[in-house]
Amino acid sequence: MAISQRRMAVTFLVAGLAVVTGGQSQPAETAAKQGVVRAEFRPANDVFANPERGFYRPASTDFDALSAAEVADAYAAGFRLIYARINLERYRDARLSADYLNRLEAAFATARRGGVKLIIRASYNDPDGETEYHNAKDASLARVLEHLAQLKPVFDRNADVIAVVQAGFIGAWGEWHTSSNRLTEAGNRTKIKDALLDAVPSSRFVQFRYPPYIQAWTPVLPGLEAALSGQYRIGFHSDCFLASKTDVGTYSEDPAKRAGEQRYAAALSALTPFGGETCNPADEAGATPRPTCPDIAAEGARYHLSYLNSAYYRRLFHENWIKNGCMADVERRMGYRFSLISLTHPATARRGASLPVTLVMRNSGWTRLYNPRPVEIVLRQQGTVRRIKAEGADPRRWLPGADSAAAFAVRLPSDLAAGTYDVLLALPDADSRLAGDSRYAVRPANGEDAAKSQKWDAKLGAFATGTTLEVR
Repeated sequence: MAISQRRMAVTFLVAGLAVVTGGQSQPAETAAKQGVVRAEFRPANDVFANPERGFYRPASTDFDALSAAEVADAYAAGFRLIYARINLERYRDARLSADYLNRLEAAFATARRGGVKLIIRASYNDPDGETEYHNAKDASLARVLEHLAQLKPVFDRNADVIAVVQAGFIGAWGEWHTSSNRLTEAGNRTKIKDALLDAVPSSRFVQFRYPPYIQAWTPVLPGLEAALSGQYRIGFHSDCFLASKTDVGTYSEDPAKRAGEQRYAAALSALTPFGGETCNPADEAGATPRPTCPDIAAEGARYHLSYLNSAYYRRLFHENWIKNGCMADVERRMGYRFSLISLTHPATARRGASLPVTLVMRNSGWTRLYNPRPVEIVLRQQGTVRRIKAEGADPRRWLPGADSAAAFAVRLPSDLAAGTYDVLLALPDADSRLAGDSRYAVRPANGEDAAKSQKWDAKLGAFATGTTLEVR
């Protein structure tokens, strides 16, 4: 449930005892006497690199040639997302070869070893300039559907390192315009949309380029539950964010129609991920771009911006944000930004019993977490570490601009040794292949406090809360 920034009172029920806390801090020693322990935390202002959000680095090569050195350099520079193009130019008139599919598998493995996730898009061309752009060739509908069927098992096996899939395939740059095979016609694009949703793993969203297309498929947007359950997986990406009144053809020329499309896109972005890149306003005659700090602050929030190209169009947009002092805030707020506010749990618990925990988490980012991710309580005693997944906790429900109080339980293992354990909180990756890799864990935006024993444990990918639990 969401609570206001003024910290409305929250009632905790622990071992049958109701403990009410409000804006005043409850002394830890008093809480311990009452059978509960409570920790409060200090938010940090630092820029933290976290999975599936922020500025992305576009790969310098096609995806099948992605190198370990390039991934390592991106990770070291603070990027956790890489945009990768699946280049299908050689296969406009042929099935994908086994060798090519194997190279794609190897590229996914390279990303996995390097600690990054991917924004992927397949296309049949990469035009350079207006002449080539107008003459760009894509593939027939039958060929596109065949390729998607071939890519489906590759995507399934590598869902862990896919952040989001951009629809691609149709037209110049895979941007769903100027198709040489009439793929932008309503019937054809709907068939490709359906094939994309089938080919992409059910845990991942597919982003499409134009809001009117999405409106035609979903005139009335569903509620949040449909997005959380995977029943609704259609998102939107803009390749000319902030560039003109229409964002260079993203929206209608008609002001009234455009306003409706923008309202729809904003509502959609509250459900499913939104991102993309800025572009050169010169691509539209008489364009009036929106490059200022107030522009990115307002529209980043309105459209729940999760990610943005770090490389384009820097001269007008990124350099303006740097010059005018808001770039750090853009880096902080893009995507989700979680910070611990308080944590409450019993002081003692028995092995095999359920431990109730109440966590208050602030999301000061522009959007919510869009891919599944568990909450873990980590118990540490000298060399022993036990990770316990929370029951009934979903960080995707921690909405932007609010504090969320999550009440959940963890079942203590029956074989857990008796003793006193440090309590840590972790948000690891949901996929078993990455769950133990701390590079894929979410770091909360909290300051470390030695006096309270609160600190980020980079090895465990968990935040030490400073509380302890006596296990009996």
